[in-house]
Amino acid sequence: MKKIVAIVLFCVYAGIAWGQATKTRVRLDMSLLKVDSMWIGLEDGKTEPQKLKPEANGMFEFSTLIERGIDARVSIDNPVKGSIFLYLEPGDDLLIKTDFKDNTSFSGKGAENARVLKELMDMYLVNYSKLDASKTPLNILYQQIEQMNKANLDFLDTNKSRVSKGFYDHQRLKFYYDALGTDVIMPYLMSQGLNKKFSEALPPGYMDLMKKIKLSDEMLTHDSYNKFVRGALPMFLRFHRLYELGRLDSASTQPETEKRAMEYEQVKKTFTGEIRNLALFGIVNNMLLSAKDVNQYKSYIQQFAADGGGQEQVAELQRVYDQALKLSAGSEPPPFTLNDLNGKQVSLKDFAGKVIYIDFWASWCSPCRYEMKNGSPKLHARFADNKDVVFLYISIDDSEDKWRHAIDEDKIEGIHLLSKGGVKSVVAKAFNISGIPRYVIIGRDGKIVDNDATRPSQDITYDKLTDALKSK
Repeated sequence: MKKIVAIVLFCVYAGIAWGQATKTRVRLDMSLLKVDSMWIGLEDGKTEPQKLKPEANGMFEFSTLIERGIDARVSIDNPVKGSIFLYLEPGDDLLIKTDFKDNTSFSGKGAENARVLKELMDMYLVNYSKLDASKTPLNILYQQIEQMNKANLDFLDTNKSRVSKGFYDHQRLKFYYDALGTDVIMPYLMSQGLNKKFSEALPPGYMDLMKKIKLSDEMLTHDSYNKFVRGALPMFLRFHRLYELGRLDSASTQPETEKRAMEYEQVKKTFTGEIRNLALFGIVNNMLLSAKDVNQYKSYIQQFAADGGGQEQVAELQRVYDQALKLSAGSEPPPFTLNDLNGKQVSLKDFAGKVIYIDFWASWCSPCRYEMKNGSPKLHARFADNKDVVFLYISIDDSEDKWRHAIDEDKIEGIHLLSKGGVKSVVAKAFNISGIPRYVIIGRDGKIVDNDATRPSQDITYDKLTDALKSK
């Protein structure tokens, strides 16, 4: 592993009323660099990234109505690759002049927030780039991560007087709980990547992480805290329970049904109020999204309702169940047609009679690319003489250039297709993809064998594909 594994948990939760939406505008002066298009995305979990073209005056402009502060990102692919991270508040009118390299200036309302965030992200990205899990002993790596996270929070505290209260509160909460979420999952991922026991990969004090968590229903309005409660928190409770039972090293072999049942029971008995409700919703939602046999978990919808789940949440879980039922083993996969690297249209029917291993990924997904560089080549080699196994890579990148660059950079062999739009892309939605990497096996008969298959690096994947080849 050359770089630290990054985990991105997709945010699905009911919106909260914030009051009157106010127009917010961002303009970009690209006179320092000739650019014909760029992307801007709002990190609200619902707005699609928007491609911008220059106005008649050569400026790029984006405006929208927002009700509260929100993270955003502006990026370009040509003639250079670059991104600028922003935090936009209602009523901001921000002008950015940049070459996406060394020269960037901000003016207008919201400029100081933008300056501070750029300084913070520049520092963070430099520190992040120095992390190398392949060459660093685990204890040193954990110390480096801790120092990096502390530096982020110290920077925000030092520059608190320069920014708005909304900016400071939002970013501090975001950096804190994003880091804490990584602290929860990182040792498990490292144990898998380094073939160590989970107990051997734990940093000192891991089982005391609950002391770092503030339980607050009011904080659920913040996306990072919300995601932490729905994802990392139930996982930590399961790990902690396994530790109490003396079974910590069974975490990787624990049956999926047992994992979810343990998380549900631990959350149910540990928390109260909206924290409990949201964490339970997250557990049931995740189990339905990733279930190989969704019927195993249908009873959890009624259980969640009996445990105090809201009507809207129960309805959402029922919708997810109905969609997942269409993707269960033995079902026909959703039809689609996408373009490959040469612009040729490709669909599943082109591979009739063959076993298809679909890999949903994106250029920005570190775990995806780790598997492609370390797991996929070995798996491909084991089927080198078998033309009845198809390795189909479907990227959900928004940018075709980034998609192509990642393929070239990682030298990924296989059939490559692009479905733009992230988890909201047409194909991702059809396959109920809420997070990546995600793998699906299609059998010779054209039906789904496994809608949440194991990763290329796992030996069992070879066995699953071999079994699928034997089935008619």
